[in-house]
Amino acid sequence: MKELTFNPLEQAGVSDYGVQRIQSAAAQMVKDNITPAQVIVAARRGTLLVHQADGRFGPEPDAADLSVDALFPLCSITKLFTSTAIMILVEQGKLGLNRPVSDFIPEFTGEGKTTVCVHHLLTHTSGLDMEAIWSHRAAKQDKVDFPACESNQNAEIHEYLYSAYDAPLSSKPGTVMSYCGYGYELLGEIIRRVSGQAYDEFVKEFIFKPLGMNNTFYCVPQEARGRVVRRAPDAACAEWVDSEYNLNSVSAGSGAYSTAMDLAVFGQMFLNGGIYNGIRLLSPVTVKEMTRNQIPGVSSEYRDEVFPEAYWGYGWAVNGTKRDGGDLLSPAAYSHWGAAGPFICVDPIYEIVTVHFSVELDHQKPFKNMYVDYFNNTVLGAITEL
Repeated sequence: MKELTFNPLEQAGVSDYGVQRIQSAAAQMVKDNITPAQVIVAARRGTLLVHQADGRFGPEPDAADLSVDALFPLCSITKLFTSTAIMILVEQGKLGLNRPVSDFIPEFTGEGKTTVCVHHLLTHTSGLDMEAIWSHRAAKQDKVDFPACESNQNAEIHEYLYSAYDAPLSSKPGTVMSYCGYGYELLGEIIRRVSGQAYDEFVKEFIFKPLGMNNTFYCVPQEARGRVVRRAPDAACAEWVDSEYNLNSVSAGSGAYSTAMDLAVFGQMFLNGGIYNGIRLLSPVTVKEMTRNQIPGVSSEYRDEVFPEAYWGYGWAVNGTKRDGGDLLSPAAYSHWGAAGPFICVDPIYEIVTVHFSVELDHQKPFKNMYVDYFNNTVLGAITEL
């Protein structure tokens, strides 16, 4: 199975010119002030084509030059770790995707809630809607007596979950895809209750440690904080991404920080069918199920985009007809965005893994960065052999 190493480019079926074009196009994004900080990784057939940092660690004039081991907030890409942890429990025979969420979290109550299953949370088709959840929580503010938090649970996550366990559904489960971070916090709680471990400790033990992802963190340790990329106060998402709260987060939906190479290793494990460096994390059957469209015929709307076919797997967004993250990606490609600029993509047809970390400057659409499309197009354009 392929491991990420710098091999001769002919082994990867790409051209020298094409790789130089990836490098120069990425560097130009910083020169053109599209982003002040950017780290990219591109690999094909296990061969690293590019691992490059451009820009600076912060907005200050004397900020240090960015390095490839810079830590970026993964934001919603964290959901991929959560979905993978859920599937590890499925493989262990401890959890079923067709089981009601209330089987694991009895406090999850309300009309129609017993029909919400684990697979609905994974695919964002639970019927839960974030705007409705925020409204529900606001109406209950200062009116909730929270039960005691268990020793292996984060207190703030506990209160966030408890305040919305009884939130009403906005649609019938399975009928509409509505991207929902709260659903992934529920999955993190299921992981905690089923495994008996704190959510973040389970992820570290069963994902980060075996993959050697030593630069991926919940609660970024003090000794690593000098490698965290800093944003200008007016940059997109800066008000929460650079906060002490976020640096100490164990959110199952958005809490992790990582390097581009660590995340590329995670992607390569999926491309390898669940194995990396001789260690199998997942069965190839599980990888196949996680990365195919699990909600055929279900539509979605996100911001100003309408998708007649949402194309979503277990955690991963499936490309299908969306062309999400690159014009040349195959329909079988799968990927995930993060709010503050990170992106990961795996294309099993073209045998590539790409990671694009940047600091977003676009305040209007921080969740979708068209320059990721440009980056992935240059990677796919470097291929000379299929």
